[in-house]
Amino acid sequence: MSCFRLALKAVIESCISQGAWIWVSAFRKGNVEARLEDFKLFEEASTGLWGSLVLIWRMRGKHLACVGAAIVILAQGFETFSSEMVGVDNEPTPFVNKSSANTFYAPPPPRAETWHNVIPRGADVSLGLSTKAAIYDGIISSTMSTIPVHCSKANCVWPPFPTLGVCGSCTESVFRTFCGLQNRCTYTMPSGTSISKQGGAPSDFKFGVSPSKGSMNMLSSNSQAYISVFDMMSVSQTSSGTQVQAHECALWFCLQSFNVTVINGIMDSTSVATWSKAELSSEINARFNEFTFVDIPPDLYAKNQTRYIIPEDSIRALMSFMDSLMVGNASSTAGIISYSSDWVEAIHNATTNLDDWIARLALSMTNDIRQSGGQDTNIMFEYSGIAYIMAPHVRVN
Repeated sequence: MSCFRLALKAVIESCISQGAWIWVSAFRKGNVEARLEDFKLFEEASTGLWGSLVLIWRMRGKHLACVGAAIVILAQGFETFSSEMVGVDNEPTPFVNKSSANTFYAPPPPRAETWHNVIPRGADVSLGLSTKAAIYDGIISSTMSTIPVHCSKANCVWPPFPTLGVCGSCTESVFRTFCGLQNRCTYTMPSGTSISKQGGAPSDFKFGVSPSKGSMNMLSSNSQAYISVFDMMSVSQTSSGTQVQAHECALWFCLQSFNVTVINGIMDSTSVATWSKAELSSEINARFNEFTFVDIPPDLYAKNQTRYIIPEDSIRALMSFMDSLMVGNASSTAGIISYSSDWVEAIHNATTNLDDWIARLALSMTNDIRQSGGQDTNIMFEYSGIAYIMAPHVRVN
């Protein structure tokens, strides 16, 4: 555009300059009234907007040079507004395979419609090692990331997809206090979990974790697939008196939907919705009873024909393993802290922010379920993504 404008300007300048001599020649023949300052007027018209306007006014538009002056005016105005008329933006464009002329698809993200990562141990079952490792990691780790997806290009977009996962929460609980002789008090939660402590130094505390049947989250529920319910209690001595904290935490299977994108090689995963309503049912051909998710809302993006199920023996194996970890205590006497296990130490350290801790544990378990779970291979590619490249697009306003 700039080259065209410069070339046009050079031609117009020459034409307007020549027009000055034509104007003076006409004066010599007595056809027009010319002045010496008209030379300056033509010179200014060939180089600028204002000079062109004055020339058109002076000539009253009757001289051929006025056409050149009008072109100068239009060129100046177009140059001013052309940057707003046309723009170039980089926009994501589906990447097309040149050899086949087909859109390049990204593999579907890991997802699960059922989960049965258990190993038979005689008449009983045991959790697979990957699930045990995910639980260990979720309890102890201070950070946790969503499972990555595969994108061979810099940019990929997937449709929202549903998957089995784990949800969790920790809720503050009420407790009863009973104090007997020798300044010894017992604090009891509605589920029956209790801690007894005798008055001591300000730095002394007692902390306990214990599996329970639940008072706010009923472990025996047939409408929610609970994995574990456990209580936490801590009793500490402060300068202002005794401080007691009690929480009931729960983990359960839930259905989750995600939006996942990769932009410039960086993955962004967002949880769209979760759903926890399930029914315990017995299938004729099934070896075990199973929880089936029901009344799934549209924002989960679940296909109508797809069933999301968890066999009851999988849940029992998880419950048994979680109960073995979520039990123990910690205490401090004269500034010396002792923990019954590493898991109890990690849980005690997380009591300042239990919401983040339970979310990390649930995410770690969800990552494992998405990798070790099963799905219908006939529809798995419906959740494939599309690879994009950033291509320039001309924008006309």
